[in-house]
Amino acid sequence: MLVCITGEIGSGKSTALKIIKNQGFHTFNMDGYIHRIYRWNKIGYQLINKHFGSNYVNNVQVDRIRLGKLVFSNSKELKKLNRLIIPLMQAQLQKMLKKSDIFFVEMGIYMHQRAAFSKYFQKVIFIDAKKTLKNKNLAKKMPYLRKFPTSFVGKLEYPTKTRNRTKYIVVENYKNLKKFKENILEILQNF
Repeated sequence: MLVCITGEIGSGKSTALKIIKNQGFHTFNMDGYIHRIYRWNKIGYQLINKHFGSNYVNNVQVDRIRLGKLVFSNSKELKKLNRLIIPLMQAQLQKMLKKSDIFFVEMGIYMHQRAAFSKYFQKVIFIDAKKTLKNKNLAKKMPYLRKFPTSFVGKLEYPTKTRNRTKYIVVENYKNLKKFKENILEILQNF
C-alpha cells in the first residue's frame, strides 16, 4: 500500500514524514529521489542536459535553482520538465507497489498532477497549514521565489477549499509542532 503525503510547499510534509518514520513506518521522500537522480550522470541529470542544455547542469548535478527559475516562470518549460520527470517518479512508485509493506510517500506534486499519480495511492494525506507558516517555510526553501506560481504547476486541487475533501485525510498544521504531531499520530492509528 502506498499512502501519499501532499500539501502546498511549506505546509509541513517533511515534518509529517519524519514523525511517521519515527513511528516505525516505511517512508519515501520523492523530492529526495529527484535530488539523487539529478546528480552528475544519473538519468535525471542526463535528461535535463539533453532537453534543457548545459546551462542547467554543472559538473556535480542539475542546477536546481536555475532550472526552477526557468520552469516556474514559463509554463511551456514546466510542462516539458514534467514530461521528462513524471515517468521516472511513476516508475519509482511502481517499484514500491511490488513490495509488501506500507510506504508513506511525501509528494508535493501530487496535488498539482493528481491524474498522473492517483492510481498509485490507496490513501492521500493532505497537510493543511496556515498561510504564514507556508510563506515562512517557502522563503527558507526557495529564497529566489517571492511567490510559488501554482498556476504554472498544473491543475491545483486544494481539498479544504473544494468538495473533494472526502478523497483526502486532511491533517491540520495550524497551532504548533506538538499539536501537529498529535494530529499525525491520530491518523496513524488507522494503519
